Amino acid sequence: MELFDRVFETIKQRRERILSGGINCIPFGLPRFEEVFPGIESKTLTYITANTKIGKSKLADFLYVYKPLFYAMNHPEQLRIKIIYFTWEMSIEEKYLSFMSYLLAVLSGYKIRIDPKSLISTRASKPLPQEILDILNSDEYKKYFQFFEDHVTYIDSIRNPFGVYKFCRDYAQNNGKQYTKVIDIINHQTGEIIEKKEVDDYYVQSDPEEYRIIIVDHLALLTPEKGSSLRESMVDLSSKYFLTLRNKYNFTVVGIVQQAMAQESNENLRLGKLKPTVDGIGEAKIIARDCNTMLGLFSPFRHGIRDYEGYDITKFKDNIRFLEVVISRSGGAGAICPLFFDGATDYFTELPLPTDPKLIHAYKLLDRVNNSKVILFIHKLKKEKHESNFSFRKVRFWKNFQFRRNSRIGT
Repeated sequence: MELFDRVFETIKQRRERILSGGINCIPFGLPRFEEVFPGIESKTLTYITANTKIGKSKLADFLYVYKPLFYAMNHPEQLRIKIIYFTWEMSIEEKYLSFMSYLLAVLSGYKIRIDPKSLISTRASKPLPQEILDILNSDEYKKYFQFFEDHVTYIDSIRNPFGVYKFCRDYAQNNGKQYTKVIDIINHQTGEIIEKKEVDDYYVQSDPEEYRIIIVDHLALLTPEKGSSLRESMVDLSSKYFLTLRNKYNFTVVGIVQQAMAQESNENLRLGKLKPTVDGIGEAKIIARDCNTMLGLFSPFRHGIRDYEGYDITKFKDNIRFLEVVISRSGGAGAICPLFFDGATDYFTELPLPTDPKLIHAYKLLDRVNNSKVILFIHKLKKEKHESNFSFRKVRFWKNFQFRRNSRIGT
């Protein structure tokens, strides 16, 4: 009954955690979507898939980096967070700039909207205003950057499957305890015990309230092990290493997977089969059997679709995405969540239903964003009694800044 006792104790602990004001998953802040996918749970494997340049990395950052970081920072009594991010498509510096753009948007109530290219003054005619430098260098913002660096580890040098596993396993072993047991090795012909062997039994992490998240972006960019093909290495990473990290060491694993180019063929367009699918992953689709959930991200605008799920795509254009539960072990497959999307700031938010009168405000807001000629943004940070007060002034509009009067679309 040792196994029963351990599982039963887990059930009791999770119930008591809720009753005492704790959580068993980190919410995404997408209310309708959370009815089928409540949030980030420990010991899960999720794949996020989409066609190229749709925003799957941005979605992963929003859901599995920014959201849990802000939640952990605001609720230190409920949880701690550790994120290990293998970034193979973008440099570490590019990821940090994206976080800066997101932070500027969110902390300003979306009054500051600036993309990473503009942050580094890419255009000679449009250097970054000094006011933005002052904001980023303020004590108010630095506390977020410090929290970010304390809890997110970006890795771009380890790319082979075993290297990924070893790095994460070492973290777990240094921050937890592995319990063992002795088993009998039996000769099946004679029934005699040949030897006794000590093997791993179960693992307990040092901090039971720490959420450990691994993100790999993306799987097709890994370096195959010697003698293995890319497909074989992808399968090993998923079926051997991801599952061990999930099942044994309590990690939340998130893998980003490209849809094959053929998924966007003219034939699929004609048949209306453009959404991400398991088959769309291609030769490595076998990895889908390993995950708890696969999420797909779809952009109708990309394919010239004018109306989708009741939404007028001609108005939203590239500012709308549809998040779908492609497969799920716990139910909810096929559920679709419409999202407002701003690629400049990695920002997503759930849209009202197409029949909801509030949707008209989303359309009007988009018009204001697209036609805005003046922005309002934070001018100067003044420190008074250890609190930050901001003053505002108008400045001339330049293309990569836009003003939004509201920070959220829909609820």
